[in-house]
Amino acid sequence: MEDFLNKSDELHIEILHLLEGVAPFPGKRHEVAMVACGMALEHALSLRLLVRTQCYTSALAMMRLQYEALTRAVWLLYAAKDQQVETLAAPLTLEAEHSAKNLPMFSQMLREIVERAPVQASSMLMSFKDVNYHAMNSFVHSGIHPLRRHSEGYPPELIQSGVQNSNGLNFMTLQLGVILTGDPCLLSTVRAVQEKHNQILPGQIPPRH
Repeated sequence: MEDFLNKSDELHIEILHLLEGVAPFPGKRHEVAMVACGMALEHALSLRLLVRTQCYTSALAMMRLQYEALTRAVWLLYAAKDQQVETLAAPLTLEAEHSAKNLPMFSQMLREIVERAPVQASSMLMSFKDVNYHAMNSFVHSGIHPLRRHSEGYPPELIQSGVQNSNGLNFMTLQLGVILTGDPCLLSTVRAVQEKHNQILPGQIPPRH
């Protein structure tokens, strides 16, 4: 497990190296979406830190936060209306907080992504949801999965699978982050990163051509 975590850290560091300091394409839509990508990466780091301290229940709950931050980023880029982007880009005031309450809930964001985003972006999110969402919900809401695992113990393969799925979300975040930069020179790096770290990524993450 320690070796798998170390390799996952290497992927994370490489993603940060590629995206940190690179400005998003000018405009609030790209800027706010890039902030959401940063949140997703932070959740992934938190997941691995919790695994290292054997806080497995909390670690696996982090995956839904990571998934939803990435989904928010995809929605902001492809599906959000201009006024919705303005709401999330505004300074945090009581008025802005009140306006944000009218934004779509998670399930509605996904529907809008399917309707408006490129097929590859929507299919990756939906494929991940189909495989993992029930268990992610269970961990967030203290359902049967965490209750039984916290009581009976966590098999090592389950924890490694969780880290692997988190790595898959990190790779999707890299793909989106590169798109947000608007820099075509970075596109070739995505495939190279996937091939380099293929052993710690989920099998269902398709290559980007």
